[in-house]
Amino acid sequence: MNSKDETIRFLKNNEISNINIINFIENYPVHHLEIIGDSILAKGTSDKDWVYISSNSEEELNTIKNVLQNNDKNFAAIEEWMIPILTKDKKMKWKLSAVKLILLGERTLFESKNIFSELTPSDSEFIYQSSDYKDVISIDYIIDRITNGESTCIRHMDKPIAWAITQDDGAIGFLHVLPEYRKMGYGREVTMDLIKKVRKKNKIPFVHIEEENEKSMSLAMSLGFKKDKVVSWFEIE
Repeated sequence: MNSKDETIRFLKNNEISNINIINFIENYPVHHLEIIGDSILAKGTSDKDWVYISSNSEEELNTIKNVLQNNDKNFAAIEEWMIPILTKDKKMKWKLSAVKLILLGERTLFESKNIFSELTPSDSEFIYQSSDYKDVISIDYIIDRITNGESTCIRHMDKPIAWAITQDDGAIGFLHVLPEYRKMGYGREVTMDLIKKVRKKNKIPFVHIEEENEKSMSLAMSLGFKKDKVVSWFEIE
């Protein structure tokens, strides 16, 4: 097993491509790190026991597949070309795919007149109930991200009406505006506020957006995010 520092140095040779894995390794307990040629296998735990893989080689990916254990079920931010290899002769229980978009440079973001506040664990139940992804997230995960990640929201009468939170791999996510407050620019403003917080941590802002989510895709690209690649989260039986 390779050390965390050694692995991160190796991954930072291509930081943009590996930003998901780097952030996850830095933020969560990792119980397996292995450099195989120019590829990386990382296993760690946030809301689930996740497997992350960085590779550009089919041969090295097959080597990685051969060292996976029977309990390695949940895969995170996996590139499309890897999926047929990793799932060969296996059944997939669920899969969520998204486009990864990166915000490079220091594009200036305008100052908002809205007052932003951070979310608190007491907001977690409300955020969960408002989510369209109840089947893949939990209240415990939301509490963890509010506590250990970056968050921002706009409130009305002390209730969040628009919010965003960083995911376990550092991606800007959870963007949500209550239906009665949409088309007022709140989604754009909480996204910009979270970008600023991510930058203050000397991190690169990035997002994952499902391809059919045209509104979120348009918002991200209007803020300067550029498409990188499609990645998927999935569980095998």
